[in-house]
Amino acid sequence: MLKIALIVPRGSKYGKNIYLKSFLERNDVVSNFYGAWETPNLGLLTIAGLTPKSYDVSFIDEDHGQTVKYDQGYDLVAITAMTQQINRAYEISAEFRKIGTYVAIGGIHATIMPDEVEKHADTVMIGEGESIWPQFLMDVVNGSPRKRYGSKEYADLSKSPIPRYDLLDKTLYKSYSIQTTRGCPRSCNYCTLPIIYGRTYRHKSVEQVINEVKAIKSIDSNPFIFFADDNMFIMREYSKALLKELSKLNITWGTQTDISVAEDDELLKLLYASGCHWLFIGFENVSESGLNFLDDQRWKACQLRNYETSIEKIHKNGINIWGSFMFGGDNDDETVFQETLNFTLKNGLYSGSFTILTPLPGTQLYNQMKSNGRIIDNDWSRYTFWDVVYKPTNMSPDNLAQGVAWVYDSFYSKENVRARTKRLKERLRSIRTV
Repeated sequence: MLKIALIVPRGSKYGKNIYLKSFLERNDVVSNFYGAWETPNLGLLTIAGLTPKSYDVSFIDEDHGQTVKYDQGYDLVAITAMTQQINRAYEISAEFRKIGTYVAIGGIHATIMPDEVEKHADTVMIGEGESIWPQFLMDVVNGSPRKRYGSKEYADLSKSPIPRYDLLDKTLYKSYSIQTTRGCPRSCNYCTLPIIYGRTYRHKSVEQVINEVKAIKSIDSNPFIFFADDNMFIMREYSKALLKELSKLNITWGTQTDISVAEDDELLKLLYASGCHWLFIGFENVSESGLNFLDDQRWKACQLRNYETSIEKIHKNGINIWGSFMFGGDNDDETVFQETLNFTLKNGLYSGSFTILTPLPGTQLYNQMKSNGRIIDNDWSRYTFWDVVYKPTNMSPDNLAQGVAWVYDSFYSKENVRARTKRLKERLRSIRTV
């Protein structure tokens, strides 16, 4: 029997942007709101689901305040990390390896930068865990683990296990996550999805998803569930079949999607009936030139003319929108901050996520900026989407850092929060009277 620790390292949650930190010290609305959407790491819980029940498995979430203890006699430690967490992952790995504990590191950064990660771990895991974890465990037991594990094919999600939600300290979380699909056909130049999951769209069966919801309800009778799909409703018929079953479970939930969800009246009605109250939608920019820079194929740029009518349609169906926007593209200048704020207030968005364009390693954006000598910071802990790590074209790095903080300060001012709350209540009243 192996004693295994699955570890989520502490991250740089809101970055090191001094202007944003100043705002967060004065206004706790953002941290409270974001905290309600933070979920436990689904990748490691899925890995736990692939592990024989006879093994002693611990889930340690340092990113949500748990402490990593090095004296527990673990035979194996598995760490997952995004780019902004990877430095801390290396620190944890070094401490365990000093005492002879075997360490494997996987996740997004390891998949993209395996040569770097291999220097800090006994094994580097490249790609999706379902494809490689069982073989790795078998090799560990047999005393012959390899330095690298990867798969030439994407995981068959029909074989993905129910994540081990039972391992959680549920006092640490206000919500739980489920992933129903992987892959995205869009082509945004800053996104790691094509590298990790590919453009081919895959999904679990409706029965699998329902069983995962029931597993969560077995530990929390009234959960908020965040479906952690990167773009959930690409396959409409599958989505509708799933929503019809979710409507029977009496849950409240939200997810990520793109604005095209507004094109399907039946889907919107099913969303509301199934308990979907929030959609996280990546608008990214409010100008055509800004969107053109982010996507060579111009999918979002072509949607721009429909943004306002689509938002209104989603709202009329009783669903709130958390809009996501990204500043600092090569066609952005300092007017982008005021224009974005105006758009969010005019359209009554429930919440907003305002970030700085970040060239994550492995992406088209990173490769272009690196080849042009525009990367100015190689500290991975600053690759947070709130720090400036490259040379912007039409503003200084400092003005970009100040600008995103100004939008947060303005959007989440007491005056604007009251105005949005008033509009939200009016929408809810109109839904109830229909």
